[in-house]
Amino acid sequence: MELQTKIRRINDILKDKRVIIAFSGGSDSTLLAKIASKVSKEAMAVTIDTGTLPEDFIENVKGIASKLRISHRIIKENLLEDENFRKNPYHKCFICKDRMYSLLESIAEKEGFDIIVDGTNITDILEDRPGMIANYKRKIRSPLLEAKVTEDDVREYLKRENIIYYPNTTCLATRIKGPITIEKINRISYAENLIKDLTGLQIVRVRDFDGTAVIQTDDISKILDMKLLEYIKDKFKLAGFKRVHIDIGGYHKKRGELIKSKKGDETIYKLKLPYPIDIEKTCANLNIRCSLDTIKVRIGDGIVKISEDGNVTIEKIHDRKEVERILLAILVSIRRLGNYSTV
Repeated sequence: MELQTKIRRINDILKDKRVIIAFSGGSDSTLLAKIASKVSKEAMAVTIDTGTLPEDFIENVKGIASKLRISHRIIKENLLEDENFRKNPYHKCFICKDRMYSLLESIAEKEGFDIIVDGTNITDILEDRPGMIANYKRKIRSPLLEAKVTEDDVREYLKRENIIYYPNTTCLATRIKGPITIEKINRISYAENLIKDLTGLQIVRVRDFDGTAVIQTDDISKILDMKLLEYIKDKFKLAGFKRVHIDIGGYHKKRGELIKSKKGDETIYKLKLPYPIDIEKTCANLNIRCSLDTIKVRIGDGIVKISEDGNVTIEKIHDRKEVERILLAILVSIRRLGNYSTV
């Protein structure tokens, strides 16, 4: 599907509606805000200041909203006051998103907005994102996902339209092992900014493993200088880290990968998603009947099997591009399983 066709689909979702955009200033929400500002009846970008974001986040997101010329509201909601969140459970991203979207729902109800949208794209479905459960619970729409927009599509559109976005929007709490504290958030923010300032790197992650800093970047060669590393180590220790390590594998997103294999003479493509699948809700989205633990559906000449443990298998198709097209059709309908007591 061509990008322009996907953009038209987003236009159709947002057109003539009063829209709230969950806005981080990152690539996905910036694309949504740009389109909404042109086609919606009214569009408002809302940013939740959770107390767990990079130090320069709020100023940067204000600048992006200003350039887009969209109405922008910032709400302070300190997640570090939530005891369950501070314990750093696996589903902390659900706790965060659920709180954020609850606030957006309150605004929408009081001020008469039609829909709330977020920037989830179809590539995100390949990642383990517990926060997606909050989208289902709160009925948040994801136009990029519905239009089958990929991460690459987003970058292509923003580059083509010369739209600036903020590349550093990830929550710093995701870097922490053990209880989350403001002290850990602050030293991670300091450490990441230090490396960016010293090297010019855009993607830097400093993970805090019980006082050990683990540095990840997209270009490890830029910090492999002994004098620079000694300086970084000394600064990190002054900030409160006990030890400093470098992840020589660099920074990579953890995603399900499409793997080609053989079963006799038959070519089989397998995708392992990093989370369990809600079979019942996925079947409902696909508008098919299926068993309790497995989905089997024919798309074109292919047979797609989806199991609760996250395995997706495509048989009877030999062309990889056709397999990828089928996957795009399937991923839109997949719902991850959520069993959190707060859902």
